[in-house]
Amino acid sequence: MINILVICTGNTCRSPMAEGIIRKLIADKKLDGISVSSMGLAAYYGDTASTYSVDVMQEIEIDIQSHRSKRVLLKDLNEANYIYVMTQQHKNVIVDACPENECKIKVLDIPDPFGRDIEQYRECRDALIAYFSKELEYIIDEQKKEEQKNG
Repeated sequence: MINILVICTGNTCRSPMAEGIIRKLIADKKLDGISVSSMGLAAYYGDTASTYSVDVMQEIEIDIQSHRSKRVLLKDLNEANYIYVMTQQHKNVIVDACPENECKIKVLDIPDPFGRDIEQYRECRDALIAYFSKELEYIIDEQKKEEQKNG
């Protein structure tokens, strides 16, 4: 099982959108053995995704209305095979707390749309789609290589 973890600050904008996008890509490609979750470094447990996040995702027929925020825990980091963070600052916080997970972290450099207009949320969504459309192919290729290596 491949565990993908997407992290932002509050787990109400970027990471829930990314989770929804990855889930859709997985479903569209009919992939098995991949799980995805999103969490925040400073999330309050149980917050809903922001209104604009929900709205821009509905525009592309991805429903994240049931999303509830979660704060990332050490066990979540340790269990993930791939960790995607939105900023270098997010990576720094994680590496300071648990340097052994540094090799699993990729920085996306996607600005926080929180408190901005809906167009910023669309730009964020579109950047996430572009990134994870390619990244999921990389993950699949890496998994195939690992399976071939292990027989």
